[in-house]
Amino acid sequence: MSQINPYASITKRGFESALMRLLQEEYRFLGGPRIQWMLIEDVQKLLGEYYPNSEQTASGTLIWTCTADEGKKAEAGKPTEEYKTVTIRLPLVTKDDLEGRIERRDGVHEREKRQMVRLIKEAARQGGLLTQAELSVILNRSCQQISHHVKEWQEETGELLPLKGYKMDQGSSPTHKTQIIRLFEQGKEPPDVAYESGHSLKSVERYLKDYERVKMLLKSGNDVDAISMMINRGRKVVLEYIKIAQEYHPELFKKIES
Repeated sequence: MSQINPYASITKRGFESALMRLLQEEYRFLGGPRIQWMLIEDVQKLLGEYYPNSEQTASGTLIWTCTADEGKKAEAGKPTEEYKTVTIRLPLVTKDDLEGRIERRDGVHEREKRQMVRLIKEAARQGGLLTQAELSVILNRSCQQISHHVKEWQEETGELLPLKGYKMDQGSSPTHKTQIIRLFEQGKEPPDVAYESGHSLKSVERYLKDYERVKMLLKSGNDVDAISMMINRGRKVVLEYIKIAQEYHPELFKKIES
């Protein structure tokens, strides 16, 4: 007759066992033990994602949960809570920030703008998409001020920041497509375009595919409305692609009237 290990009972007083009892006794959960353990494992994964270990997080780092970049467009009518999320670590305050204040390098405006850009790019690098509203909360600035910083940065650098609204096509500005196509026309490979534009490779490949289709249809003598219908894209988007094609491939417009 085998003896019961006196230490075995200790392992049965953990989080998993407590959650199992809660499911069985309080919620009268329907489903066998296998289903219950699968649910417990999923709950543990969520705990790890939303409450990550902070022991290895550097001072000045903010843990934040935001929308995950799945390389997809926003779906009309789909609630925010139904989109996949990702928990990321944002470098809210860095050593360079502190040194800049000590040395009085820049004014508040420039410091805030650089900090904002750093947070947006780091979120994108970790597979997350921040909104201007989230940045407003994180940086304790009005949405209007954040919007001004974003616009100013883009005007100064020509770089479209990988915010949620732009990458999921919720914003009114379609210029990220222009940035991606121009990088491609300059001879860069899609992975490099994705890195420099702050977009996923899947998104870049989708835009390039549409652009190539537009060029092919232009060569066949189709007009804007016909191309829009054939590739199932809005007229405004098609015009954006055509404008770039006119710059890099003027030979395509011999049959097209302005």
